[in-house]
Amino acid sequence: MVNNKQPILIGLIIILALALVYSLATRPGKTDNRNTGNYGEETAEKSEQPAAAPAKPAPMTAQAPAPLTDEQKNELQAGAAAHQPTELTFNITAGNFYFTPNELRVKQGDKVKIVFNNVNGTHNLMLPAFNVATKTIKEGESDTVEFVAKDKGIFEFYCLVGNGYHRMMGQIGVLLVE
Repeated sequence: MVNNKQPILIGLIIILALALVYSLATRPGKTDNRNTGNYGEETAEKSEQPAAAPAKPAPMTAQAPAPLTDEQKNELQAGAAAHQPTELTFNITAGNFYFTPNELRVKQGDKVKIVFNNVNGTHNLMLPAFNVATKTIKEGESDTVEFVAKDKGIFEFYCLVGNGYHRMMGQIGVLLVE
């Protein structure tokens, strides 16, 4: 008996091969400049117009973390320095998939105040080890949380927006309690 599925399988392979060739030949950003010898390269046209200001990053596009401000550097130094339990304030900036700073050092027994400032998108800050969570805030908003660092250890804080998508994309930090 002859296998009737063989012609169908050969036909599917041919169709898939043609689809692959077509998709490679029509990729966006690729042109056929055969007369110039630049096959597959875009030719740039010169514009007489001045360059526009850089666009604001799209809400779901990762961006480089903001640099530490002098105030943040001083706060980090105060937390890391040898001291008796005290009150410490940290200003954390949130943007697309980052926290600045993303590492805080405190001593066991310190009363910690985090002022959470959002500069892009929608974010929150969760620190479950100390039952701490800010509200989910929009760009330009801020929220403050306070807690006592009663346990020593390394504890993760993160953004839980997008059912954990921001955390998965790297919007995490650590609290080191010595």
